[in-house]
Amino acid sequence: MKFKLFLCGLVAATTLFSCQKDDITFDSNKKGQVKLKFDNIVGGKTLKLNSTEYSNSFNEKFKIDLMKYYVSNVKLTDDKGQVYVVPKKESFFLIDAEKTESLFPKFEAPEGNYTKLEFTLGIDQETSKSPAEERTGVLDIATSGMYWSWNSGYIFFKMEGTSEASTNKDKRFAYHIGLFGGYDKPTKNNIKEISIDLSKAGSATVKQGFSSDIHLLCDVGRALDGPNKISIAKNPVVMVSGPNEDIANNYAGMFTHDHTHNQQKLGNE
Repeated sequence: MKFKLFLCGLVAATTLFSCQKDDITFDSNKKGQVKLKFDNIVGGKTLKLNSTEYSNSFNEKFKIDLMKYYVSNVKLTDDKGQVYVVPKKESFFLIDAEKTESLFPKFEAPEGNYTKLEFTLGIDQETSKSPAEERTGVLDIATSGMYWSWNSGYIFFKMEGTSEASTNKDKRFAYHIGLFGGYDKPTKNNIKEISIDLSKAGSATVKQGFSSDIHLLCDVGRALDGPNKISIAKNPVVMVSGPNEDIANNYAGMFTHDHTHNQQKLGNE
């Protein structure tokens, strides 16, 4: 009898849980907040500027004192296959490891259960070719620190620091990766499209009045230690010349989804 009661209770509890989950209703005319949380790491270590020493596959020790990258053109796909594209003007973010507030970009999306996140790592061709006066905020070419005035193009990913392996006199290294395909003549295109499956570690349940916080780990060390192994000694500076494609292909894989916190009350998330 006790066993039967236990089974009945278990079934009831399971049914209640299922009903509670299924009873979540969404109104596409309403919007909730989505927050992306970029947690920069190097391997298994938290990125700490100017202090922590890291090592690459060549056993070259290095410290990072500057880390920035552009995230843009954000899209979300829900569990029904519907895609929401964040309005373009609201979809440019400059992630700067030195500025804590930049690590948590926010935007609104219609209510729904979103299972895929997509964004561009870099700045698209259309924006790069648009009149400079139209590019404001994080796109301001005069203030972002992410633009080659001599080469007329955005830097998508910028990492700088020091290493005894560097052959520069000051022992610095610098990786400034850009190139969007060219204005008039074709060039390399290091724009990377990032697609992240949210279903395994927690889809984003967006509801009005709440924030859905998507926590992403960003292993910036993969710029050196992805499929392509980059030696600081051989390549202390990489910009328009050098293995910029290899580094771009490396950092295209630096994002992983750690977890999602849903129904965070606005102001307390």
